[in-house]
Amino acid sequence: MKKSMVLALSCVMIFLNHAECQETSFNAEKAMHELQSTLSDNYAYLHDRERSAEALLAPHKTKLLASKTTKEFRDSAQAYLRTFADPHLNLGPYDEADHSVYPTGSDIFVQFEHDKLMIHDIKSGSDAHIKGLKPGMQVMSVDGQSIELAIKQVTGLTVNQLTQNQRNYAANIALGGKRNQARTLVVYHQGVDKAFNLAASYNSINALKNKAPLSVEVLGDISYVRFNNALGDLNTVDVFKREIKKLHSTKGIIIDLRNTPSGGNTGVAEPILGHFTDKQAIYQLYKVQSQGEPYEQSTMQSAQVTPQAPYLSQPFVVLAGRWTGSMGEGMVIGLNALGAKKVIGAPMADLLGGIKHVKLPYSDSWLEVGFERLYQTNGEYREDFEPHILLKSADIDGQGNDVARQQALAFLTNNIKAL
Repeated sequence: MKKSMVLALSCVMIFLNHAECQETSFNAEKAMHELQSTLSDNYAYLHDRERSAEALLAPHKTKLLASKTTKEFRDSAQAYLRTFADPHLNLGPYDEADHSVYPTGSDIFVQFEHDKLMIHDIKSGSDAHIKGLKPGMQVMSVDGQSIELAIKQVTGLTVNQLTQNQRNYAANIALGGKRNQARTLVVYHQGVDKAFNLAASYNSINALKNKAPLSVEVLGDISYVRFNNALGDLNTVDVFKREIKKLHSTKGIIIDLRNTPSGGNTGVAEPILGHFTDKQAIYQLYKVQSQGEPYEQSTMQSAQVTPQAPYLSQPFVVLAGRWTGSMGEGMVIGLNALGAKKVIGAPMADLLGGIKHVKLPYSDSWLEVGFERLYQTNGEYREDFEPHILLKSADIDGQGNDVARQQALAFLTNNIKAL
């Protein structure tokens, strides 16, 4: 009897092997059609990439259709979706062989400069920071692989098949390593190669779960509020309201959103934003992608905040950077709309849109997809926002300094009377 017949019969027996049964029933063509139609119906950024949706699919199509199991399909689909260069576009479930999700599973920000992969920023407090990695170093390899091979593992494509933006995005994912696994990087600096053995990129962000959702410091006349990746925790609202009692005696406020890579939700963000306005106010705009109605044809809608007591009337500045993600980005543009005197830092993580989760039964997967197109209050796309004082290194610079915080303190100290 043929193996396929044996497997099919075994599926009706009490001692069936789920993985083997799955192999006989999996249909790659249906799974790919389901993925593509879900993107078409739900993804507000589908036709807004550097290459068309069809061009992005083309080099992956053969491998997707050749998938024999749901795992093979998911692995190929993940590589395909990474070529969209959108951190909000993800497919799971994940396993330990998958790459860490960017930017939560990331502590080093890199960009190609004339074919050299250069460090631009290091996440404050991460193992990369503690071990001494700094902007200005050139990354030569990750986990014993060349950068070219690491990028191919992330995207399924060679470097020559990718745009500069796709290469940069893939390189940042590669440096985050595999899920919950330690990494080894070799960097070139001051004429020598040096190896750095780093903890799993998720370690520092996971450690925040046992810490307060935000911290407040009073620095003379300036108060400093730093959010600790907890914009999805409703407790953050209560902690903020309690902690801002310390702010009343100060003459200026720094709001630090550089450690929000995992984003959050409006149920946390809007009540906090409400303390920075004394009237109902719009903080961002959006359009919704829905089946049969592309987002371009949708009505522009507004997201608003309601005033919350106590009202913080002091002048304030906002810090943003490479690990400001999703709702963190929404809070930055919202605080800017509500009257921030300056936004200081680097371009943000560009997690595109408001997301929803869609089940994909044919591949036993789920898709996280941006179905809301988000805008600043001036009508410009959220992802196009850049800080007023733009820095290359928003967390840690080449000398190990937190320049963004230094500049914020200096700006408020020097301008409080004028503001």
